[in-house]
Amino acid sequence: MVNFHNEVESYLLTIMNMVSALYKDPSIGNAIEIVVVKIILLEEDEAHPDLNLTQNAQQNLDMFCSWQHKLNSGNELDPHHHDVAVLITRKNICGNNCMTLGLANVGGMCKPKQSCSVNEDNGIMLSHTIAHELGHNFGMFHDTAKIGCHPRVGSIVHIMTPTFGADTLQVCWSNCSRKFITHFLDQGLGDCLDDEPTALNEYVYPDEMPGKKYNAELQCRLQYNVTDSEVEACSSMNEICSTLWCRVNGECITNMRPTAPGTLCGKRKWCQNGKCVRIEPFEKIDGSWGNWSEWSECSRTCGGGVSIQQRECDSPRPANGGTFCIGERKRYKICNHQPCPKNELSFRAQQCEKYNDKPYQGHFYKWLPFFDKQNPCKLYCNDVDDTIIANWGDMVLDGTPCTLGTNNMCIDGICRKVGCDWIVDSDMQEDRCGICGGSGDQCKPVKAVFNETLKVTEGYVEIVVLPAKARHIIIKELGNSPHFLSVAKANSSTFYLNGDSLISMPGEFFIAGAESFYDRVDDQEIIKIPQPIEHSIAIYIIVRGDEPNEGVYYEFTLPALNASTSKHYLWKLSDWTHCSVSCGGGLQYREPICYENGRETSDIELCWAFAKNPRPLRQTKKCNSTPCPAHWLTGPWQFCPVTCKSPDTPLPVRRRSVMCLDQHDVIMDDDKCNPSTRPIDTDFCESNLPVCSIREKLKTRFS
Repeated sequence: MVNFHNEVESYLLTIMNMVSALYKDPSIGNAIEIVVVKIILLEEDEAHPDLNLTQNAQQNLDMFCSWQHKLNSGNELDPHHHDVAVLITRKNICGNNCMTLGLANVGGMCKPKQSCSVNEDNGIMLSHTIAHELGHNFGMFHDTAKIGCHPRVGSIVHIMTPTFGADTLQVCWSNCSRKFITHFLDQGLGDCLDDEPTALNEYVYPDEMPGKKYNAELQCRLQYNVTDSEVEACSSMNEICSTLWCRVNGECITNMRPTAPGTLCGKRKWCQNGKCVRIEPFEKIDGSWGNWSEWSECSRTCGGGVSIQQRECDSPRPANGGTFCIGERKRYKICNHQPCPKNELSFRAQQCEKYNDKPYQGHFYKWLPFFDKQNPCKLYCNDVDDTIIANWGDMVLDGTPCTLGTNNMCIDGICRKVGCDWIVDSDMQEDRCGICGGSGDQCKPVKAVFNETLKVTEGYVEIVVLPAKARHIIIKELGNSPHFLSVAKANSSTFYLNGDSLISMPGEFFIAGAESFYDRVDDQEIIKIPQPIEHSIAIYIIVRGDEPNEGVYYEFTLPALNASTSKHYLWKLSDWTHCSVSCGGGLQYREPICYENGRETSDIELCWAFAKNPRPLRQTKKCNSTPCPAHWLTGPWQFCPVTCKSPDTPLPVRRRSVMCLDQHDVIMDDDKCNPSTRPIDTDFCESNLPVCSIREKLKTRFS
């Protein structure tokens, strides 16, 4: 490649300029800036034994990823550090019968050994290949009907199409690509990109359009890998923008690809998006956020759901390389956080239950929730016989708890922190006594270790009985053990977990009316019960064999003698109400409301008497100050001018007044209102008018 291009660095920067333009297209829905920090030119493979390219694309990718990882500095402040590496070669990366032009690791961005791609140089269209492979690095998959996005819509081809067709003129990102990269970034998987580059030498990017710097003849040379003397452009001016024809060895041929943007196509004309247009300077338009939407319906009816408000970068939409909006696209609030009915299926269990009537691998199962700590916001379910674990969806529904013992919940497939005050990203936590923001002195903690020698080799050995109202319960083995922990109702044969000859899979359970979580990793178990239990429970070891007891640690808290009825009251301001009007200037309010223990709203008199903070004043702010547009007002319909009609005449006409009013209801000229929405001012009278004469004749005529 170095030998082929006369000015290889300028060519590469031109290509990366085009890649940058694709990532600035507003259809991607995110602010992505492409910056070249380093170009390494390799003239001979033999000088780099770890990077000896073959005709196997996967081998080439693996070799290059390993090579670039060894080369890259792990310090992000190092000017030689790169976030992603792109290999460009004119060698065929996968053999003569293979059409693959690039390969990358899906979701490899910011993973030092996977943030890389290999790309075959086939001329100016190389920019599409690099953008496509970087898309894979960002977690994008190919656009197919299976994922809900077709490779193209009309004449517009999506960049993540499996194959670029011969008639590729306009390209953009699909809704699926936008969703994939947004989710990738929202999960924090692209955090390595947040720092600004600290390159020693900033590259000077060409300021010319690609087609102006590389005219049609040069584009032919790049596309067909021939010298200047062997090729010339043979497209007519009528078609040069949509299809580049090249004369190679005396024959006019084409790959059915368009010329690069900026290719001259006539006097003071150039090619843009496959069309020949007048040469005019582009005005760069930076994007700006539009208005916030209304809050969405709550995702749950109890237990803490999510309501979402969102906005789009469309006021204006960025264009011609303008920057995408920076800031929150969505914001969230927790709703319906009152407790669900006791012993109701958990929200995750309800989602699994919906698949009971759907076949899985040709069979029907009854499903229970399976909790994967590594992916708490994916919906995994196991059958009641604990033989199968199925992934029934990429994401659980918004509001699904993701960290037992906290209010943390899944929102848009990401486990988000939710404080005990039910505010997203709040640091407010319940203390060990279950009091939001408390100091932990309103209850009695109990901690102990059961390390007695097991005197049996099979059966149940009681560890401890935990009393009713105990909370913040943690029971865990201190080492790997073949034995199992078991939980039962005290003085009863009713087992909640691991009993009656059944061993439970890790997951969510209800124990004595309280939601709990059970996990087992490498033969080491842990049970967590954050909320108070309704009645006493017994904890057992199910002994299996003569292995010694490695020890079982347990802790819980009990209400202090005077703490069981202790309540903490606090004044807070509500969320802003909806604006009182949609335009013309209205008001929004935040009202003082009373909270008890950070959860339940109580009688307001209690806050007046016992709240630890003064009652805040009602807050008011103006909203929707944009003047209302002029609007149409209609008067009542006049009475029909006749009381009956002749059978041979059309229906008579009635009338009404139609006026154009401004926001203060002052009459204006009709041209101040939208003519397309003007109501009608004349209409036929009702068709059931009685006939004035020859009634039977009229009846026969219309029957």
